Amino acid sequence: MRIWIAVVALALLVGASVVAQDKPAMDIAIYPGGEATMEIDLSQDDLLPTLQAMLPMIKMGGPEGSINTDDIAAALKDVKRIEFLQLDIAKNPTDAQVADFYSKNLPAGQWNRVFWQKSPQGTMALYVQGAGEKLYGFRVSQETSDSKPFKRVMILKTDGKIDYAKLLGIAAKVFMK
Repeated sequence: MRIWIAVVALALLVGASVVAQDKPAMDIAIYPGGEATMEIDLSQDDLLPTLQAMLPMIKMGGPEGSINTDDIAAALKDVKRIEFLQLDIAKNPTDAQVADFYSKNLPAGQWNRVFWQKSPQGTMALYVQGAGEKLYGFRVSQETSDSKPFKRVMILKTDGKIDYAKLLGIAAKVFMK
């Protein structure tokens, strides 16, 4: 429940910042017949203020302050933009069809696939550009609503380097208690 509250709060904060700024359109393809159910588009100016506003709502900072916003700022200091898109596809194509679409419709530039997994839970792929300056990944899963099956696709694209060692350190503080 806390996650959904945080997502709604994030959407409201992002919506306000998107209206206030001129940003280029998201560079993520939409599967034919797919319906966007969530979009997050954060620029470097939006990212840290949004995370700082969200932490108290999802209680990850906790009373003991396990997440320090300075740590997050250090891990994400070189990130210029984060884009996230969640789609639902009612016509229920196969995982392979959706994964093939997203593998063939990568954002502009030279991408290298560094991870791919197919499991009963769905299909995932992760691509990087350069020495990790950009990251692009997607996950396709089978979902059901009102006894009707559909595909859910989550796509993430980042522009700018993430300090993964610092990010893992933050995650360890939160989840290893």
